[in-house]
Amino acid sequence: MSRDNKTFNLREGAFPIKMDLAIEDIELQNIGKLKDDINANIEISLISNGLFHCEGLIKTVFVDKCHSCLKDIEVNLDFTCNLVIKDENIMMEDSSNQDQTHYQDLEYFDIKQLIEEEVSLNYPNTVKCEGECLEINLSKLEGKNLPFKKIRDLID
Repeated sequence: MSRDNKTFNLREGAFPIKMDLAIEDIELQNIGKLKDDINANIEISLISNGLFHCEGLIKTVFVDKCHSCLKDIEVNLDFTCNLVIKDENIMMEDSSNQDQTHYQDLEYFDIKQLIEEEVSLNYPNTVKCEGECLEINLSKLEGKNLPFKKIRDLID
């Protein structure tokens, strides 16, 4: 596995380009802390001049806080990517309406940037340790003296 930052020119070279990568750090905000390397097995193939296809598998584990009870939990990401790569210079002119399109400078293509974007898109919006973690904790407290329980019952 390669552990360096891969930047290369997609306008030159032989295709397909196959990469087996391990990324040790990530520069994304508002997601958990990276626990394990991001392992990516990616293949980039040429479709036509200036148009490329990227597919592969990305796996990693983050540690994040449950949005309900704030306990630390592991978030396992294991997903496939299947997208089109186009030059960022045509982004505003592109009318293809493809959902899975990644725009970047093709002469200085940064594979880490593509993987970070895919991780960000596939990271869950809501992280929960259990489906009903707060309701489980509230049911455990029902036998205890809850001073505002009558008010809460009236509202429900």
